Amino acid sequence: MRQAGEDAIRSEGGPAGEPKAHADEAASEHAEVATDGDADAHEDENGDGTGPWPRERAPMPYEIVRSVQFLQDQVARGNGAAIRVQAQLLRRYGPTFLEQPPEVWTDPRNLRAAALFVLSGGPPAVLRGILSTATIDGDERALLDGALAYVENRARDARAALVPIDVSEMDTALAAQLNLAVAQLLQKDAPADALHRLEQVMLAAPGTLLEEAALRMGVLLAEDIGSHAAADRYARQYFDRFADSAYAGNFRARFSAVYAARPAETKDETVATIDNATARIPDDQRLAIFLAVARRALVGGNLPLAAAMATEALESGNAVPADSQRALLYKTAATLTTGDPVEARVALEAIDVATLHPADRKLHEAAYEVLSEMRKPLMAANIDPAERYGPQPPAEQSAVLTRGAALLDAVRGDLKRAMP
Repeated sequence: MRQAGEDAIRSEGGPAGEPKAHADEAASEHAEVATDGDADAHEDENGDGTGPWPRERAPMPYEIVRSVQFLQDQVARGNGAAIRVQAQLLRRYGPTFLEQPPEVWTDPRNLRAAALFVLSGGPPAVLRGILSTATIDGDERALLDGALAYVENRARDARAALVPIDVSEMDTALAAQLNLAVAQLLQKDAPADALHRLEQVMLAAPGTLLEEAALRMGVLLAEDIGSHAAADRYARQYFDRFADSAYAGNFRARFSAVYAARPAETKDETVATIDNATARIPDDQRLAIFLAVARRALVGGNLPLAAAMATEALESGNAVPADSQRALLYKTAATLTTGDPVEARVALEAIDVATLHPADRKLHEAAYEVLSEMRKPLMAANIDPAERYGPQPPAEQSAVLTRGAALLDAVRGDLKRAMP
């Protein structure tokens, strides 16, 4: 558990853009807070005032946070480079918070901004410094204490401080950030309450990185508590709004894991749900999801769903040869015990193993081994099996299934290592 933004700020990255100029521009705007008119206004009517105000001053904490929020929104729009720029901004302005004079912290806006800054990835030293030098009471004190405990992984202290805070009168950005943090604190012990907090984030911060993170987390939580319709809704919203996010790859992996675990008896409904949720994303991403669900379902033993999703991939019309080979492998392996063994062997032999990932080559080997064992005569004609071989072991203990299970276990291990 780290800052509330870290679930939204850590992933495999995404398409790089050029946000640095925008970030510098935003920071510059926040630094230049006085105009020529402001300077002239400082003189009295007779022109003999004390002189103009300084034309520039260091940005105030609440102004710095606006730049951070700008960059977060760039990340949600798919600008992977904004993650790096944000990290630079957080490092650059951390000392600025600590150098502020004491009177700055008499403004509640600046106290709340400090909490937001650290929850978004800023150094915890910012809050330690403020708490050690400023006199802070009430909700602001609880907010800063809780935010510091949160980023220092002191979950119990963070819950005690943050959960009771009334966010209804807060600025929407802070309320959303705080609800996201509280949801992460509650997700194990009170998942329904955590999901309610995530829904508040979605309502308060539409189109932002906070909503993006809430939707990603919401799919998993809703599925865990059996709210499948809610999980389906969040997934569709994510793909509709954030398919280009720098963290979309992370979500696609989570999505595939969730839907591959749906019950085999609901395979048709699951296929329709996946088809609907991914309707607006690019064809190549959609195909990748079909294949990922098929593979996860296969190695997880959900053979009907694996076969159905592999069929979807084959019939999509968008598969390049390597993807078609994968889809054919998954479909064939999932239907070994229900299809024609001769057709299955022909299909396996037609697959170009050289195009497969090493883990899929093991899956191909496992399917071949199972099929080969299935073809061996289990009994001689007109001879009672008990007379020839003695008592037979239960089917689940047969050499065929034992060999197949061992190889599939190896494939599962490869999958876990490749996709944690």
